[in-house]
Amino acid sequence: MKIRTATSPDIKRLIDCYVEIWESLREWLPNSFINPEVESIQKPEGIQRFKQGMDSIDGIYLVAEQNKKTVGLITGREHGGVGNIGFLGVKKQHRREGTGAALLGKFLEIARERKAHKVWLYTAPQLLPAISLYINNGFVPEGYLRKHTHGLDLIIYSKFL
Repeated sequence: MKIRTATSPDIKRLIDCYVEIWESLREWLPNSFINPEVESIQKPEGIQRFKQGMDSIDGIYLVAEQNKKTVGLITGREHGGVGNIGFLGVKKQHRREGTGAALLGKFLEIARERKAHKVWLYTAPQLLPAISLYINNGFVPEGYLRKHTHGLDLIIYSKFL
């Protein structure tokens, strides 16, 4: 497996991977959360927002590849000494192979190199494998957002670097 910085030519494969990952989360998350995310990223303005984030000086967009196929990605940014992970996902058939941990580790490494002192994210309490990944990598719960994005409860996790 290879972790590398995503580039503009990766956009279509990244969007396809993102959608596939979101679709695979239906066993844990309600359609009212997944559908808007999937619909938004597939619209021209969603693709443009994704590209802008990737091309931003603050952006940290990484892709995981196995046999030259995209199997996962992590997106986020570092600004003002604080990193934020917006999305971390691995295709269902490649989970539990260390891909998520490798993506997270590389993100933390880049954030640290950019002088971030902290990284934060939020996730749904139903996503127990994700929560386990974050806790095993030193993240701690910092807050609880009731009925937040698309009406779903979310937990804020953070880690000091």
